[in-house]
Amino acid sequence: MKGIGRNDLCWCGSGKKYKKCHLDRALQESGNAWDAVEANKKAFHEKRCFARDAGLGSCEGKIIKAHTVSRGPNLTKIAKNGKVVRYNANPAELTKNGGKLTASEVGIGAASVFYGFCAGHDRRLFSCIENEPFIGRPDQCLTVAYRTLSREFYGKHAGSHLRETLRNADRGKPLVEQIKLQNLLELIDQGNELAKKDLQNTHSKLTQALIDGRADVLRSMVIEFERTLPFMFAGAWSPFTDFFGHNLQNGYSDEPLEQIFISSFAGTASQICISWMDQTDAPGQVIADQICKLPLAQQASACLQFAVKHVENVFYDPAWFAALSSEQRKQLDLLAASGVDIKGSVPSAVVRLDLDFELPMVTRAFVVSGDNNGD
Repeated sequence: MKGIGRNDLCWCGSGKKYKKCHLDRALQESGNAWDAVEANKKAFHEKRCFARDAGLGSCEGKIIKAHTVSRGPNLTKIAKNGKVVRYNANPAELTKNGGKLTASEVGIGAASVFYGFCAGHDRRLFSCIENEPFIGRPDQCLTVAYRTLSREFYGKHAGSHLRETLRNADRGKPLVEQIKLQNLLELIDQGNELAKKDLQNTHSKLTQALIDGRADVLRSMVIEFERTLPFMFAGAWSPFTDFFGHNLQNGYSDEPLEQIFISSFAGTASQICISWMDQTDAPGQVIADQICKLPLAQQASACLQFAVKHVENVFYDPAWFAALSSEQRKQLDLLAASGVDIKGSVPSAVVRLDLDFELPMVTRAFVVSGDNNGD
């Protein structure tokens, strides 16, 4: 590149000298794409306990596979032969299928796991949702929000490796493509760091709430259904738009973004819990109110589609998924693919309220705050 000396810092931002980085990059042999895939996979298997030295007691035992969607109380209720269906967005599968998002079965032991807690903290912190029926108690809503947000925070930490993992992916490519890739990686990295900052802010608040026993930092809407739903999900994100696509928050700015937390539970019936930090006009409250104002027969479908659009951890009953019509399957495909954007832009697919997924009817919905028990 003109104007850059051999011993100057490289234009790509690696911190290396130009001669040790992008000099003659177009003439270099293309790297093995699977090396980047494997490096990225290792980042998502990094072991750490989010509760370590946080005031939640000492760590005990090894870092374990923590399930964002509980295996025993929930995944087993929709599994067939120990397996559930999910959309697979990992780089290896996308490469194998020509960039197309596909659905496949996964064992419930490997579904929705991350290495974010030691055995002791996982047992103590999440007992109220693992060993007790979910009834919408304030402590249960706080606990599930904390675990769900920890999973998202974990993912952003893992995503911090992406830029370095893919920095050499432009070997053998012309300069214009090198610049495009490096600019894209910079944008992704900036978005990831800003998102990580916002998640850190909320995660610290939820951690302190657990320490203080203050479930009133959250408000939640719990929606109950007449029978078990054929899907389970758990996720948290910063919603830029509401259920109908209207603006809620203006991207990453000086003001911290607010998150919404959604999780589902299976019992003799099913519940969906939507939570948000307790403040006026919180984005989560706007979305929860919009869903609950829909006709009762549409709310399960609305929650499903909204989750698929924004959340990675969505799992399906294999028999139910296989029986979907071509139109129903196409809609879920579109929504799932819409949420896979490494740049972090707002998913574009539209939730279709006219499409009936033939799901259970709502029996009741109630608001949960720290000063009530969901009654």
